[in-house]
Parts: sequence; C-alpha cells; structure tokens
Amino acid sequence: MSLHPLIPWPLVVVIGLLLVGFTTWRLVADPRRRGRWALRLVTGLVMVVALLGPAVNGGIAQQAASDVNVFFVVDTTTSSMARDHNGKQTRLEGYREDIAKIQKEMPGARFSLITFDYATRVVMPLTTDTTALQAAASTMRAENSLYSGGSSVTAAGERLRTTLEGAQERAPERSRIVFYLGDGEQTASSRPTPFDVGDLVDGGAVLGYGTKQGGKMATTRGDGSAGEDVTDSEGNPGISTIDEQQLEEIADQFDVPYTHRTGGDISPALEQADPGTTSDAAGAEIEIYTSVVWVLAVILALLLSIDLFLVTREISRLRRATP
Repeated sequence: MSLHPLIPWPLVVVIGLLLVGFTTWRLVADPRRRGRWALRLVTGLVMVVALLGPAVNGGIAQQAASDVNVFFVVDTTTSSMARDHNGKQTRLEGYREDIAKIQKEMPGARFSLITFDYATRVVMPLTTDTTALQAAASTMRAENSLYSGGSSVTAAGERLRTTLEGAQERAPERSRIVFYLGDGEQTASSRPTPFDVGDLVDGGAVLGYGTKQGGKMATTRGDGSAGEDVTDSEGNPGISTIDEQQLEEIADQFDVPYTHRTGGDISPALEQADPGTTSDAAGAEIEIYTSVVWVLAVILALLLSIDLFLVTREISRLRRATP
C-alpha cells in the first residue's frame, strides 16, 4: 500500500484536523444527535483518507528510453492521391500506415511531422505525445488541386534545415532521424534544389511510394475530400509514376538508404535506416500502482446520501410539527 495525495499533504492534514476536530466536538456536545455526528465523523475520515490517494502497489516497470528526434517529411502534392500503393490504395494511405508503424517501433522518441506541396508546413513540432502524432497523420490531406501548379520534391529543404538546426541547438545530445516519404515525381519546370542537411542528419531513410506503371489520381477539394480523377487538356486520365532515381538522389543527400515501400512489415526498412542511438538499455524504473480512491469515493457518496436523507427527513418532520 502506498499514498499518492490528490492535493499537497500538508493541506490534507489541515482539512483532516478541521473535519475530525469539529465533528468530534459536536459528537460530545450534542448527545441527542450523537448518531448523526458519528456518521459525519466517519464521513470526514473517509474524505481525508481519499485525499491521501491510497493505492495498491504493483510491480516495477521499465520506462521506454530513447534519445532520438524523428522528423517525418511527407509529400502531400496531388500525386499522393495516386492509387497504386499496395494494390489500389492511395500513396497517402501508405504514408499514414508507415508513420504509425515507425512510431510503434521507436518508443520514447520525439516525433515531428512536416508536409510539403505548394507550401511547406510543420504540422506537428517535436513531441513524445504519440496520440498527437496519430491524429496529425490521420488528418493529413493532399493539397487542394486548385492550387496545384507544379511542385518540387525538395520544397521542404529550407524549412527542414531550420527545424533540424533548432533541434540541434536545443538538444545536441539527441540524434536527429529523418524519414522522407514521397514518390519523387518532380512536376516543377526547374530541377530540384538539393537538400543541404547532410551534416544535421544522423540516420533515417527515404521511403518511396507508387509504381513505374503509375496510378490515376483523384482531384482534391479544400476539405481534403476526393473529387473526379485528374485529366489532361485532352481529357486523358492523369497518371503519376514513381521516380526512384530522384528518390535515391535525395537519399544520397541525406546519406541514408532508400527503400521502396509496397506495404507490409516496416522492420526491414528500419534495420537499413540505422535509426540512430535509440537506447537498447531499459529506461528508468517506474512503480506501477492501482489507485483505490474510487472505492473510497463510492463509500463517501453513500455516506453523504444517508446524511442527506436523514437531514431531509428531519426537516420534513419539523415542517409537519409547525402549526
């Protein structure tokens, strides 16, 4: 058994002295209502014990430990809606699935999500909150097709470097791991500006999505919903294909391996990625306990209900006795 006070324990002591002291005094001073004050004394004692936060001790667990910052750089241009990932899934669905898989394989790491299309956005800054990462990935949408006017596969270069420099300055001891997720399709007229972040990246991988045969793409609206398929000026369906040579060049710029993703287990890709210095040793020991405050809360509610019933009954009796 252990105690985990719900409020600072000195305040619990003060409240306890006041409650127990007052009810004990009334118990002695008002013998006609001794039963009522005994009930309130018990109620006060239960309340004080509940505020102390009693708990049943469990075992000792090892806290996940990691000294890694992980940055996902994700291509959300219209081509991410091409339906040629793992059958007929969109590439965007593949991004979401792999982000979730990587997160599960790297417990304790801090994660950040950066997307790029006609603009680059830090959707989620570094955090250990995996629920926030899951929410950010699940709500990730392809760009609005109305604003699609040609994109560069390295559009996130400047923002990524600034973000990595900030992470290095704040926590130089933590490794910086970058996972680039995209299809490598350069639709801007100019050649992509190389990423200049090799000195800031300690590991990661470039993950490629799509096929050489390509897939049809749906247009996207402002709310992220899919519309009709993309067509060219002559009404022919727009086809997006993967450019693995471009993706391999990006991998060289990061000095990380390139892996073509078609779904399935992410572990082989992570093994090639050299994900930095994730600690193999167990983290700090943390005590596991089960709080029993809820049991005391139920008892307290029952005692208060009995007291309320008795008070209400007495008030009713006095009203009937009054002429």
